[in-house]
Amino acid sequence: MNSQATVTTNSGLKVLSLMVNKEGKIERKMPNLSPQAQLNNTLLEALCPGIKVASVSVTPEPLDQVERAKVESTLSRFALDGTEYRLIGASGSAKNGKYYAVDARYERPLAARFSDWPQAAVTYFGILVSPCMVRMQIPNGRVTVVPDLELGTNDCRGWLRKSIFDKLGLPENRFYQFRLAFAQTQAKGSFKIMPDEVADALDTDVVLPVSSVKPEYKGPSKLIAWLTGEARTFAGEMVLGIREYSRPLAFESSYTVVQHAPEDSFELEIKPHALAQTAKLKDLLEYRDYTGLFELLGISETQRPLLDEMPAEDDDATSVERTVLEGVLKADPTGFLIQHPWVNNQLERILARWAFKVCTAGGFEMPAFALADDGYLLLHQGHVYSGSDWMPQDRSINALATNRGLVVRYPVRMKEDLLPYTKIPPTETRQLLAKDLSRQGCPDVESLAARIASEQLELEGTFVLHSKTAAKNGGDYDFDFVCVVEGDRFPRFVQHRIQYKGKGAVEKTKAKKARSPWWNLPQVAVGAMGNQIGTITDLMTQCLAAGRDDCHRELVEQLQLALDQLKHGVTPDQDKIRAIREQIKQTPAAQWLRAKRLRSIKDLPERVECPATDRIGGMYNLVRKELSDFFTSRMPVSQFRGLVQGHEFSLEMADECRRVNRAWALTIQAGLEKKKLLIASVQEAEAAFESGKDNKDLRSRLLHTLCQARAALATYDQQWQEEIRSLIWFVRTWAARKEENRMGWLQALHTIVCGTKNEQASGSLPFYAFPNELLKAIVERTGGRPVQLAAPKVCEGMVEMDEEGRCFLVETVMGENGQSYSKMSFLMAITPDGKVVYDSGKVEWVHPFPCSPGMGEIRNGKFEVPGTRQLPQVAPPAKSM
Repeated sequence: MNSQATVTTNSGLKVLSLMVNKEGKIERKMPNLSPQAQLNNTLLEALCPGIKVASVSVTPEPLDQVERAKVESTLSRFALDGTEYRLIGASGSAKNGKYYAVDARYERPLAARFSDWPQAAVTYFGILVSPCMVRMQIPNGRVTVVPDLELGTNDCRGWLRKSIFDKLGLPENRFYQFRLAFAQTQAKGSFKIMPDEVADALDTDVVLPVSSVKPEYKGPSKLIAWLTGEARTFAGEMVLGIREYSRPLAFESSYTVVQHAPEDSFELEIKPHALAQTAKLKDLLEYRDYTGLFELLGISETQRPLLDEMPAEDDDATSVERTVLEGVLKADPTGFLIQHPWVNNQLERILARWAFKVCTAGGFEMPAFALADDGYLLLHQGHVYSGSDWMPQDRSINALATNRGLVVRYPVRMKEDLLPYTKIPPTETRQLLAKDLSRQGCPDVESLAARIASEQLELEGTFVLHSKTAAKNGGDYDFDFVCVVEGDRFPRFVQHRIQYKGKGAVEKTKAKKARSPWWNLPQVAVGAMGNQIGTITDLMTQCLAAGRDDCHRELVEQLQLALDQLKHGVTPDQDKIRAIREQIKQTPAAQWLRAKRLRSIKDLPERVECPATDRIGGMYNLVRKELSDFFTSRMPVSQFRGLVQGHEFSLEMADECRRVNRAWALTIQAGLEKKKLLIASVQEAEAAFESGKDNKDLRSRLLHTLCQARAALATYDQQWQEEIRSLIWFVRTWAARKEENRMGWLQALHTIVCGTKNEQASGSLPFYAFPNELLKAIVERTGGRPVQLAAPKVCEGMVEMDEEGRCFLVETVMGENGQSYSKMSFLMAITPDGKVVYDSGKVEWVHPFPCSPGMGEIRNGKFEVPGTRQLPQVAPPAKSM
């Protein structure tokens, strides 16, 4: 690899946000300044310096033949601000009517990258516009493309040279999602890391399976000694991006999973957990135990170890929180800020979502992982050895304590998608590897097997399955996520699925892909619109709730067609879906689905009508009655004016903050007024349809009008959410430019916001503009909470910290002569740079915090460090260019 390779972690393209209405007219949308929308660190930016990009959305309203033609004509080419734009492709959002256009000078080079194939551009242009954590431009790179399963590859999973990886600054021993541009094509998937000695033997930097390359690479072929077939090679400039790496995760339970549980699991495993969660919530709120509330809502009170054992950079903050709300709750020891309108609204939304999950899915979490394969690749005594799909198909390599469970990959189509597995212990993993190496005539198999297992298989945050097993529920190795129903927590559920014989798997549709001429790109793009996955999934749930397993099975096939629609040109059978919906409408099954997007617990129905076959409906009625409307007490924003004090600001600063606040308020108000008008239009269309639906001459026209009104409302709901996000980013960008006297700017803005006479004002603006300064002000005014660290597993008691940061558990012990004395046991040492060294020798990094000698206490496994207070910091968003 050429040493002049350049690494980029923060760059971006300025992207226009546009909308095409049903008349074919271009409308500007509020610019979205988020890194995702501004294409932060993409391959496209590296391939096409100076390119102009527009994100173009098409109205999802029903279009007649003429309207569709107008939309397609506008999409094909349009001019804006003196620049000619051409439609070029889409990402995964094509089904939602979102596409990309570029300035005309780049149309031909980009079209050539997709072989002038519209279907490929609509399906795979997302490879070039995927934001990456880190990007590397390599002037002289080498790529080898091999058949899947050769050289230890698998479906969309390849290898990256170790010395290239080392330049990326990423944590080791993980699974890495990549994007790659080389020659006149591109590739996507996941990497493992191969040693340089292997890469040198293969004369390459990157090994790709053919399944990763989109569209097919047709470069020169080459025979490789350790390959049964031919490889295709490339040498030249390439651009590599890493999107994500594997790490421990947790997914929430879902009704699409628990609806497949047997009756005894519902009664003895899932319902008891749901009721225990609601009881816990009530106790926490009754006793004002905000620490417990943090844990229940997924907010950690304890100092979280920093990812990847890296030290903190900020010299003041004691932790970095994921959201502003989390930081506020962590900083305030009084509990009064829960009554702030914005904090209260956010908590209501979180609790409503939590309540729905508890009522319909039991409220438990499942450990989650990046799905990985068992491929390995090594060089030993001048010979390359490799293997793929050598492990048993009903087994898994993972780090869970439980020996068996069910592998879940969303969306869950049917019970057969919950894949039973048994864990392969580390010792057996090495034995199986040694056997596979012996089959190839490799010497020293035991030591090699141990090295391969630790370096290429037991990767952090991964769950390893045979590719044929992964394919049973639609999985491949393009960084799919899976989660696990653990056998030790839900033994009845897992045992039931193991004993269930099923009706066979429904795998991905591998139909021959259609190929149109390039000039039909707008027609292909608009034809890709129509995302039915969510509606079909909900209808499947209704079928199971109604006891109609036959209808559910028919919809499984339709859901798979919807999932494959964009890539393989297949479409669900609308007549079949409509017929099933008409049958299910006659039953009251799954009425609880209507509560899915409600924003407050008080809006969740107290009870839903449900047949005996609707077990989730029965659980909803049982659990919902245990929940009341929490956080009903709130104070007007004017009552929080004294929260930020003691900082200087000028009249000019106040005037500028007043203008920003006014722009914010007017935008919000205009959006609410427009939504009221659209709701009124829907109500009017519904009334007209009800009164005229029996008139055969009018029914079709009235139904079309009603569908358009509903689509217009749904469109605006989506657009409104996007505009709010864009508005928040606008405010963040404005505030980020205030580099001096930020506390003064906060007080100026806070004073203006709290001076409103509107009793319904939320006071949200300071939280979005100056979140970390506001958290600092909260700590100053309330005293803050003490810093807490996770303590070793010891009994509760007093802890003494000395001047060097060493912490000792202090115990009173009775001697043999009946006299008591103090015993001090070393627990941990805390260094000024944030290193925590435990008695076992384990080392973790946390954000540094000032502390002083004194006595602290361990409670519930947490050590309150003496002489400290928490100063949370909200993780800053990536800068947009």
